[in-house]
Amino acid sequence: MSATAPIAPNDADTAASWRALKLLADRVRAHDGLVTSCTLLVGDEPDAWVGPGVQAGEGRLVSVIVHGHGSELPSLRPGESRFALDDVIVMQPVAGERLPPAAAAMIELYLPYCLGAAHARAMGRAFAVSHFAQSLDGRIATTGGDARWIGCDENQLHAHRMRALCDAILIGAHTLRTDRPSLTVRHADGEDPVRVVLGDAGDVCCLEQAGPGAILVMGCRDGAGRACSDQVEHVVLPSTNGRISTRAILEALYRKNLLSVYIEGGAITTSRFLAEGNIDVLQLHISPMIIGPGVSAFTCPSIESVADSVRFGPHVYRSIGDGMMFVGRLAL
Repeated sequence: MSATAPIAPNDADTAASWRALKLLADRVRAHDGLVTSCTLLVGDEPDAWVGPGVQAGEGRLVSVIVHGHGSELPSLRPGESRFALDDVIVMQPVAGERLPPAAAAMIELYLPYCLGAAHARAMGRAFAVSHFAQSLDGRIATTGGDARWIGCDENQLHAHRMRALCDAILIGAHTLRTDRPSLTVRHADGEDPVRVVLGDAGDVCCLEQAGPGAILVMGCRDGAGRACSDQVEHVVLPSTNGRISTRAILEALYRKNLLSVYIEGGAITTSRFLAEGNIDVLQLHISPMIIGPGVSAFTCPSIESVADSVRFGPHVYRSIGDGMMFVGRLAL
């Protein structure tokens, strides 16, 4: 598929669209049922509805037909823009007024993830999106572990928007020890997600110091006896040979009412979810650089035949800063 409009910085159209999108995510989360259409009012006083909605204020009206449904949507109203969402991620304008490029880029990229709670309820597990930045030669860090500046500023802004749209953000214990991240929302308007660490996390003080939100440490051994603040909860899950299935992780998050999770690495964690078919959407930001020897983006098991590779079905490419982001769904 061809590349879409670039993601814009926070101009007026972008900011107005983001406020409406956040409202939609809240409405979908509160809606216990199938979502066949949704509507946004993008303006100074935004609004959002699951279903047709009404134009009760000043702004641009945007309606979306979800997966071929949407028969309850009324005829196009003056100034309305209508889109169709298929295969979870593929947003296409189908009728009505053309949105300004910045607003269209925001709606086309982020609206699918506003429906994460609905997808989760249909699957009985958390809806999972994975994201990381890599070089042209598939490296996410140098041999020494340096990963700074592989992703551009616009990609960082995108990652923080995704954090704000998801209930939880997940990393592996190795990434915690190596990067000492905060996993909070700082570059976008939104609330911090629940922070989740897989494996023997050890010291999580970098997360505790970064913000007051909840922290889950999920593993196969009980760590409740460790000295931790009230922020930290240890969750023990069944394992086979010391490995917890990624499906069990997503089901455990779902039981805690964490309906969407943003997986930020590292390579081992992301590859496990991919290999077990439990990433719903993969976002891969590709930066225009070649690192050479370094840490590979994926650590999948060796295969003998290309036919056994991890394949993607529907996908799009989006310009972000000086790079390009692949957004794809695993082939069924």
